[in-house]
Amino acid sequence: MSEVLIACEMLRDELALAMARTGSAPETVWLDRGLHDRPQVLRDAILEQLDHLPADCELVLLGLSYCGGALDGVGSPRATLAVPRFDDCIRLILSLEPGQRNAADSRSLYFTRQWMDSDRYIVRELAQYRKIYGPKRGEKIMRTMLANYRELRLVDTGAYDLSACRAAAEADAKTLGLAYGQQAGGVRVLEKLLRHEFDEEFCVVPPGGKLTQRQFLGI
Repeated sequence: MSEVLIACEMLRDELALAMARTGSAPETVWLDRGLHDRPQVLRDAILEQLDHLPADCELVLLGLSYCGGALDGVGSPRATLAVPRFDDCIRLILSLEPGQRNAADSRSLYFTRQWMDSDRYIVRELAQYRKIYGPKRGEKIMRTMLANYRELRLVDTGAYDLSACRAAAEADAKTLGLAYGQQAGGVRVLEKLLRHEFDEEFCVVPPGGKLTQRQFLGI
């Protein structure tokens, strides 16, 4: 069966590890990591790639999550789509065992190495606010945004050298006025995706079908 993996660059490290562990390395299309917080733009990018699938493609693996509605209405007229049934990628990588779909602490901000490298990483956003609004107002805006958060947590997925990120992450937490923490994560779900082990942790739609919000509800 010919297949294509369409994946968010935010999961590049984790998918590389999952590929190494499973021995599966499908043709991969990487979506710009800056799209993950713009659902409509991300949806359009996915649909564009689905419109240009190889003629013999029968299965599309989506290496991402619902991402704020980005997958609503997504489908292919000639290929089956399979995607992890998680509402965001943080919950996906924090799921260490079947049925664990909400291991995130609502008062913590989570990130990985790819998030740290992103233009939309929260510390870079603070720098932008300072530049646009001035130091005092920029910091006030950021404090308002972070009012309900207490900790900045680096997720240890095993896909990158945590020690190389720790010092910068601790400094970033201090800059934001948050405590620093770490939490275990992994690539279990991504390995299942690559192995085609589609169970209740996945949404699968046949050719001509479309992904809907209802399929992701209850997670």
